[in-house]
Parts: sequence; C-alpha cells; structure tokens
Amino acid sequence: MPPKATFPKLDPALCTACGACEVACVTARYPEVPKDVLPDDPVVLERRRLAVRVVAGLPSLDVCTHCPDSPCVPVCPHNALVRFPGGRIELIEPRCTGCGACIAACPFRAIRRVTALGIAVKCDGCAPMDRPGHAVPIAGGPACVAACPTQALTVSGLFLG
Repeated sequence: MPPKATFPKLDPALCTACGACEVACVTARYPEVPKDVLPDDPVVLERRRLAVRVVAGLPSLDVCTHCPDSPCVPVCPHNALVRFPGGRIELIEPRCTGCGACIAACPFRAIRRVTALGIAVKCDGCAPMDRPGHAVPIAGGPACVAACPTQALTVSGLFLG
C-alpha cells in the first residue's frame, strides 16, 4: 500500500481563529522566521500556505481539498500543478512563474501568491520534502495540527501514488 499523506482538517466548533496554525505553517517552512512571530505579522500573512477565515462567525480553513475535478491543474500553463495517482495535487514550485491562473481557478482559495518568492504556493501537509520542487525538509506531519491549542485541527489522509 502506498504511503499516506496527511492534510489538515478543521473542526469549526473548536477553532478560536487564534492564528497559531498560520504561524506554525510559516515557521516550519521558513527557519529564519522567529517562532514567536504574531499571526498578523506581514511575513505570516505573506507566506502562509493555509489560512483560517471566519465567515458569519464560523471559522473555515482555506486549504487544498484535492478536488476530483481540480480546476487549478488544467489552467496552469507551466505544468506546475500535478495530480498524482491517488488524488494528491502538488504544486512543483520551481515550475511556477506566479502567473496566478491557478489562484483564480481554485474555488477554495487554497492557492496563494507569495510575492516575496514570485510564485504561488499551497498546503502540502508538511510532507517530507524530498520530492522534486522542494528544498526544505519538514517531518512529523502538518505543523499547523501540532500547534493548534484547541485541537481544532486534525489530519485527514490521502494515499500517495
């Protein structure tokens, strides 16, 4: 059986929208960012790969759902978004030019532009980053899940193929 990738899943009843998950997302990926950075710091807002949004008092997580019809994949003119067997959608960062086509196509607001890097990014579940397009190793599953003080975030699995 292929390995399982884990991705964050939110229980809105437990979420306080504190931003700890967004901070963990950034500090896990960018070791130069201090661990005590605040959720509203520009570096967090700019570089986070997931976001908690509150609509009508109900928190929701803007994160890739790996949708079966994946409108983001076919619109990428540089093949930076790839659907792998098993359904996982990955953004291969070195292929991305930051054109924004995938950002416009994503119905879940799960793909963001990182202006400082000049590319689009999306949550990859903090998967071990030994795959093409990734340079920073992250181990232990999604950093956001471990950082959530209310345990509103859990992991959902997707088999890698």
